[in-house]
Amino acid sequence: MRPRVSHIILVAAALAALIILGAHATTPVLYTAENTSTAAHADPETVLKRSPGNAAALIPLMDELLGQTGTLALTIKVKDYESAERDLARYTELSGQFSNLVVKLDVSETDIGEFQQKTRANQESLTALLNDSRRFDELQRLEIEVEDDDGQRMAIAYEGEALRQKMQKTFSAYREREPAVTRIAQNYDVNTTPYRESVEHFAEVADAADDWREKTGGDTPLSPLSIGLTPTEGYYGDEIWIAGTCADALPGTPVEIYVDSRLAGNATLDSEGWYAYPYRVGRLLAGPHLVYATADNLYSGVRTFTALPGNTTLTLALAEVNRTTVACTGTLKTGDRAVTDAPVLLRVDTTTLVGTETDNNGTYAANITLPAGKHTIKAEFHAAGYPLNYSESETRTISTRGELPSLLPIIAALAALLGTGWYLRRRHQGKVPARHRRRPSGRRNHWWRRERSRRSRSVTSRPGRQPPSSSARSGPGSASRRQRPRGTAPASPPTTPRSSSATS
Repeated sequence: MRPRVSHIILVAAALAALIILGAHATTPVLYTAENTSTAAHADPETVLKRSPGNAAALIPLMDELLGQTGTLALTIKVKDYESAERDLARYTELSGQFSNLVVKLDVSETDIGEFQQKTRANQESLTALLNDSRRFDELQRLEIEVEDDDGQRMAIAYEGEALRQKMQKTFSAYREREPAVTRIAQNYDVNTTPYRESVEHFAEVADAADDWREKTGGDTPLSPLSIGLTPTEGYYGDEIWIAGTCADALPGTPVEIYVDSRLAGNATLDSEGWYAYPYRVGRLLAGPHLVYATADNLYSGVRTFTALPGNTTLTLALAEVNRTTVACTGTLKTGDRAVTDAPVLLRVDTTTLVGTETDNNGTYAANITLPAGKHTIKAEFHAAGYPLNYSESETRTISTRGELPSLLPIIAALAALLGTGWYLRRRHQGKVPARHRRRPSGRRNHWWRRERSRRSRSVTSRPGRQPPSSSARSGPGSASRRQRPRGTAPASPPTTPRSSSATS
């Protein structure tokens, strides 16, 4: 192969390698352990961790959750509230882990998703049982201290009666969930004995409140603070009016409204002793909820309303922001109402989850950075803590072009190409014989012609010299070189004697 051809091939190969490196300069990692979707390779360390639909990973958590309910209810029953706090924290942690795993594995629409909803409801019931039991014990101690104060004793009686009613209704809801929870657990061969025991412990705590009522005289006087609900059920966004009267308080007295033992709002007694508060059904679980009111030291009775589950509609639209970023927007509604401050998950390529949240108009927006290629995105609403049903959007597809290659590899490639060309040119010039080299060009060529003309004029101006012929212009000794036999020495040029005038 000729040297010139090999040099051309070398330059082309180097340039191709630099172009390939430059194309991947922005994304140098071609394979990562997080991406096991390639057909040629799969990392066994990550396949099990990222396999959607692996329900077997949920079974140990189900078993631990049911076991924790028995322990928690028992510590509440024996009034070991410090241990109960730790048990409740552990149960809450396990419930959160279970919910996250249900979302990642995309099994919300199965019986596992139903078990998750029942678990969240049981968590609220056990939390209420712990708080109410502790407060009930405090009231029993206060009752002894204020035995001679009729006003304080009646206030304790009103609050105690409200707690008793609340505990009974909380227990009723907890017991109603037992058949569904045990049925789902048995489908996966999970031990349900601790959960059944928790129902029994819960019943004993609620019955203890009834025993206290009988010891204090059986019937608690009717509280002067009344309460009523209109209507007694509603969907997300509906208003339920909580209203009543108070005969023993002055106009302007503040009234606090509690829903599930949490302060929901405030009202004020008017000139006729009436109060009213419009409670809007928002972020709470579907099912029964307890309501009561307080004014000064007075407690009303406990009333119940039911939050009805509603269907939702979730939309998704995709738009390209730049070569690597995609804008995801959509709305979440139930009927014609916007669902506000609700968590929405964006599932990218069936594995990656990106979280966002709706605003006051039920609209959500999120920008996602993606590698070059074709991607699928779907929005999901898992209704955690809402009286709403699960919904998901249509799966959308979008292609991203990826980032432009960096200028640094391109500059390096050009520099390498120029350097290679300069080196090959210098190397080629070093191998060319002197007689084959081209005469200087430009200013140097002009100087060469002027110098040769000057020398010719100086020679012709001498006496006895003739202008050089064309053969002489080809260079001194050229004729002799052409006619001299091989092996003979060249003849020395003839000498011309200088004249006196020339000498002078």
